[in-house]
Amino acid sequence: MIDLQLKAKAAVQAHHFHPWVFSQGILPHATEPQSGEVVRVFDDTGQFVAYAHYSQKSKIALRLLAWNESEVIDVDWYLHRIAQSIQLRLPKSKLKPKQATRLVYSESDRLPGLIVDAFGTYLVVQILSAGMERVRDMIFDHLTQLLKPDGILELSDAEVRKLEGLEPRVVWQTGADPGETVIVENGVTFTLNLTEGQKTGFYLDQTRNRATVASYTKGKDVLDAFCYSGGFGLHALKAGAKSVRFLDNSQSALEILKNNLSLNGVSPDEVSIDQGDVFQALRKYRDAARSFDVIILDPPKFAPTHASLNHASRAYKDINLWAMKLLRPDGILATFSCSGALDQESFLRIIQYAAMDAGRDVQILERLSQAPDHPVRLAFPESDYLKGFILRIR
Repeated sequence: MIDLQLKAKAAVQAHHFHPWVFSQGILPHATEPQSGEVVRVFDDTGQFVAYAHYSQKSKIALRLLAWNESEVIDVDWYLHRIAQSIQLRLPKSKLKPKQATRLVYSESDRLPGLIVDAFGTYLVVQILSAGMERVRDMIFDHLTQLLKPDGILELSDAEVRKLEGLEPRVVWQTGADPGETVIVENGVTFTLNLTEGQKTGFYLDQTRNRATVASYTKGKDVLDAFCYSGGFGLHALKAGAKSVRFLDNSQSALEILKNNLSLNGVSPDEVSIDQGDVFQALRKYRDAARSFDVIILDPPKFAPTHASLNHASRAYKDINLWAMKLLRPDGILATFSCSGALDQESFLRIIQYAAMDAGRDVQILERLSQAPDHPVRLAFPESDYLKGFILRIR
């Protein structure tokens, strides 16, 4: 096993359990490890820090695995860590029809580069790092033996794989594509196409938030912007919303939405469905003197990196400003950001600037985060990526 030594500043973070070390934080070394290889990491004084996966290509050169030098990073280590993560969500390690949950959440479960989601009796797996790529066969074998799924889809097509020097891969490792998979969340039924959906097929991180936001919608006129397949709006209908208008730029997403409406006993004719750019649509609603009691903004990731923060900040301010102008007195705005590069307080400042420019007085009713199956690791603030506020606009 190859030993690598860290510079002093990088060693401080690593000693405090942050799982990433960037390439510039490593001292020059004579032997270059292979991508994905397990290495031993020491600080600048020679003290052991952790075992890690090494990447030759990524700026994140080390993904730390274990901080106890007595641990052995072998097959049993991976199997134990995977089983432990699953048992936290499924105590009996048994998949349930129509239930959806995240089973393994990468760095938050100390398995950097591995994500496993369950959709009923099917699994969707993302392998995002060179280290997990080297043990991928073992991962699929173990998941098959432990959970006995009807199929495992490897959906390793995220952009981060390119940074690791890995090619995208979308393939059924076991079983066959069922075409459509049905799940039930908070009593609302959804249909998924696992091979074509966004992320791993569904936004599981919003599970609790969809129910929370719905509690504000009874008897209200609701706008679900960036609606994708209708998660928030369908929950609002179930909670007794007077009307729901769905808005998204993707025609394919809106086709899934129509299917989901039918599954829940709602005719597409009973709601309004608009396809178009949300930024432009909000302005058009204002020009048409259209208003709402509740508006939900759940946009895609505007700031995937710190380099895109300025552009993203302007985009977040724009949509929140126009949403505030469209709300009736004492209306409710549920607004979210899933950009990891944007922290909660910065997001709140953007909302404050939007409120000032819109001429609105705003109350924070609730602060929202990701669902419990996406735990936040205190030593890894990057895992706390989903930020949400329920606001009263006065």
